[in-house]
Amino acid sequence: MTDEDVAPEQGELAITRTGDRLRLAREAAGLSLADVATRTRITQRHLAAIEKSDFAELPGRTYVTGFARAYARAVDLPEAEIGAAIRQELEDDEYGSRPLYEAYEPTDPARLPTARLTWTLVIVTLLLASAYGVWRFLSVEPDEALIAAQNRDADASEAPESAASAAPAAKGGGTAAVAVDAPVVLTGLSEVWIGFDDAAGKTENWRTLDPGETYQVPPAYIEQFTLRTSIPQALKVTVGGRDVGPVGPADTLVKNISLKPADLIARAGNSDSSGTATTRPQG
Repeated sequence: MTDEDVAPEQGELAITRTGDRLRLAREAAGLSLADVATRTRITQRHLAAIEKSDFAELPGRTYVTGFARAYARAVDLPEAEIGAAIRQELEDDEYGSRPLYEAYEPTDPARLPTARLTWTLVIVTLLLASAYGVWRFLSVEPDEALIAAQNRDADASEAPESAASAAPAAKGGGTAAVAVDAPVVLTGLSEVWIGFDDAAGKTENWRTLDPGETYQVPPAYIEQFTLRTSIPQALKVTVGGRDVGPVGPADTLVKNISLKPADLIARAGNSDSSGTATTRPQG
């Protein structure tokens, strides 16, 4: 038998990973990773990690499944089937990474700890716990009490200024008024994609926020655009330093979120005050 006779069989056996299947579909469609990234709004390094089944390079299980389904749509593969295959690979990968423990059953009484040693360990543990409690009482708690007192003094000194500058509470929902030019800041709690829609619903200026990255929305955007994101739980929105809470349910496409400070502050009291949400199927 020649090498040519066994080559097709070996080629078929080599394609065992979902990432290989996605890569082959991309190459058959004549697409580059950059093309798929443009279609899916997923960074190229994450797409490359999916093709290699290098799940450690990806943010988490939910992201891996969602990325793979989006990749499948971009290359005309059945996304439900790809999502199920990726979930199975994740389970296999997690099981394979667990340490193997060898059961040990002591049969020689001499190898077992004596009662005296056991009681000694118990007494030492109790002494250490007591020592830690005394240390915390003497060292930590007084410091915390001092900090709390200092915070109360600072709040008392700032109260007149805050009362003078704060606007009266809104009559309708009881939400405190906010300056029209208060800064609106978006912060990524994990990697998150955001976009800005114009009045016609066209999305402009797509961008990705890395974990901890902040983006202050320009005043022109506040007046002309609304916010959309597909991972609301990964996005923190603040107005003048105040957290307005989640902009939508987890793992849900939300859009038409007004960026005006007063509207965002109103969301803190009523999460359904503005915006629309579209539930995404989970992979």
